[in-house]
Amino acid sequence: MLYCKKCGVHLSGSMRRCPLCQGEVSGTPEEDPYPVLLKMERPYWLTVRLAGWITMVVLSVCAAVNYCFPSGGWWFLFVAAGLASAWLLLGIAFRKRRNPMKAIVWLLVAVSALVLIWDWRTGFKGWSINFVLPCLIPCMQLAVAAAAWVLRLRPSDYLLYLGLCVLAGFLPLIPLLCGALWMIYPSVICIGFSAVLLSTLVLFRGSALRAEIIRRGHL
Repeated sequence: MLYCKKCGVHLSGSMRRCPLCQGEVSGTPEEDPYPVLLKMERPYWLTVRLAGWITMVVLSVCAAVNYCFPSGGWWFLFVAAGLASAWLLLGIAFRKRRNPMKAIVWLLVAVSALVLIWDWRTGFKGWSINFVLPCLIPCMQLAVAAAAWVLRLRPSDYLLYLGLCVLAGFLPLIPLLCGALWMIYPSVICIGFSAVLLSTLVLFRGSALRAEIIRRGHL
């Protein structure tokens, strides 16, 4: 039997390192008590690889066409940036797929950042803060509420994420008060809708939300 001096435990099997401290073990290896499970390739990896191959084909074709006909500028870079943005969002959704609430919040942050960057890099026409963000935030708020209802989640599983999305709904108040908007109606609707949601959370789920904040914040 194997023995780890650092942890002071006996180990069965033929492992070379202690599973607790990853240190070297001494003693005589034995036959593994459990069969070794073979790693099976997950079926969705084929879809990911196919999508990656299609992405590379599209980039190659666009780069070749843009190089042969450069009169319109280097529009190939916008295609590459758009595909990179799409892969970033897909990666976030895939990594957070086990927690839909967290995935929605992460997507809200990522999409907001990408929209602002795209608007900035294209001359900042203001479409990001006038239309996209004020419309995106309420959609994400409704997505959290709908997912919680469909999945029948407990309040502790969705209240904090819904609260974060509700607070994000007041961000359009900053450019509104600064006079940076030329179309105020989407932002006003977003802020009003967020205020209604916030009052609903405080009045009907205030104690549960406060308990969740204390639990997750270790307060």
